[in-house]
Amino acid sequence: MLDSLVMYKIFVTVLLVFVGGVAEVRSDQAPLLTEEVNESVADLIEGGKLAGTVVLVAQGGKLLHHKAYGERVIASGTGMTTDTVFRIHSMTKAVVSAAALQLWEQGKYELDDPVEIYLPAFESMSVLNENGEVIDAIEKMTVTDLFRHTSGLAYSFTAPKSLVDAYSGPRLWGGTSEQFCDQLAEIPLTHEPGQSWVYGVNTDVLGRLIEVWSGQTLDVYLEDNFFGPLKMNDTGFWLKSDDMLERFAAVHQSRQGEVVAGKDPLSQAYFKKPKMMSGGGGLVSTAKDYYQFLQMIADGGVRFERRFLRPETVKLMTTNQLPKTVPQIFFGKEQRVAVGFGLGFSVVTGPSEGWDEAAPVNEYGWGGAASCHYWVSPEHDNLIVITLEQTVPYNWNMERALKQVIYDALHQ
Repeated sequence: MLDSLVMYKIFVTVLLVFVGGVAEVRSDQAPLLTEEVNESVADLIEGGKLAGTVVLVAQGGKLLHHKAYGERVIASGTGMTTDTVFRIHSMTKAVVSAAALQLWEQGKYELDDPVEIYLPAFESMSVLNENGEVIDAIEKMTVTDLFRHTSGLAYSFTAPKSLVDAYSGPRLWGGTSEQFCDQLAEIPLTHEPGQSWVYGVNTDVLGRLIEVWSGQTLDVYLEDNFFGPLKMNDTGFWLKSDDMLERFAAVHQSRQGEVVAGKDPLSQAYFKKPKMMSGGGGLVSTAKDYYQFLQMIADGGVRFERRFLRPETVKLMTTNQLPKTVPQIFFGKEQRVAVGFGLGFSVVTGPSEGWDEAAPVNEYGWGGAASCHYWVSPEHDNLIVITLEQTVPYNWNMERALKQVIYDALHQ
């Protein structure tokens, strides 16, 4: 017989999945989709792989499913709600890329401009050669390289061992965006610009460039040109109200295959305006807010009768822009077969066997470090799926569990 604690956890799980997470929009248009999503998420929660999540599904500009499941704070049993605020980490990148492209449309720069024109610290870069020696870089880092992660910049977890320390710690991350770029320019590149793909701090540099090009701080530019007009009221670089703090999801950890309460060393960073607004991963947001941004992209740059980007600019974001010498993106041994990168999103370029077989060609998206996911399929009437949770280290559980069942349900 199950002990009382286990019975209680099962009861809470079922209650939160099927009662507490009432969808804001009825999903009568896709009842099978709702049933399949409910079952898949319940399996993850009951299996101890997930504390809680918010799932949003839209198609053709209509919201089909927006529902909360499980717990927002597992330690206290606080239930997840659809307006929960999440750390979206690298989901920030697409928003900042769109903002930078908006300024490109205004003629503030050219895509093939060397970064050093606007950030002189990048004028004399060094690079690691095949032998691990530091030599002078030959190629110039361009703005396009920043968008598509072909600059040679890295993160501590994608950098060679000799550069890990340089990408870590307060010396790089403890100051303003201007100081960040000055320090960053002293770190050797992992490869010559344009010759490979390495996931890195590129969009943080784009964030600084937005400040240079616009004359505004990054938070102000995004608020004036995206968050305000797109009605993204709960999106920003810090929690601006007590209400947002109350709705802020806790970070959970996966230990030996089970999700438990975890410590978040960065949580305090969101309680006040930071010195540096991280264009690569600093935003908090909600599922509904981020949907407004993705729907604008899916609709060719228009939302609420306002044009944010031209259709041809959106195409640059949502189609592969990698050079032919870089056939796919990768994270060390993790080869993302038939997945390229546009000026802001990853893009499926062909059958992705061995990586993500459920993904159709032209699907675009990305995710965030606490296991957030999103994807958009133009081939399925602009299907948009957003799954937000706060689980570290990063896992693919939600995307792998939901992608195929959602596509299958919409084909019925």
